[in-house]
This record gives sequence, C-alpha cells and structure tokens, in this order.
Amino acid sequence: MDDRDTNHNGEKNSASDLLEIAAQLAALAEDIKTLAAMPIEQISTLIEPGDRPEASSE
Repeated sequence: MDDRDTNHNGEKNSASDLLEIAAQLAALAEDIKTLAAMPIEQISTLIEPGDRPEASSE
C-alpha cells in the first residue's frame, strides 16, 4: 500500500476527499490574499471583540 494514499488512520483517501481539501486550501489562499491587501486598521475591525489580545500594563 502506498502511504501517500492513506490518511493518519490508515484509511484510503478518495479522490473527492482530496479535491475537497484542495478547494478549501484554494479558498483559504484567496482569503489570505484579500487580508494581505487590506490596511491594518481595517483588519482590526474584523477581529471579534473576544479574540483581541488584552493590553499590557507594563
């Protein structure tokens, strides 16, 4: 058995699974390109309030 055709559980990956992963990675790459083109101020407004780091009191 070729290791490239199995996942971490030893199960065979289907071509449709691999195509789905490739499509998700392509969409993620597009999102990253969009974010890279934005000014920092605009990106900070996209962050959820609970996800923002606490200000340091040093």
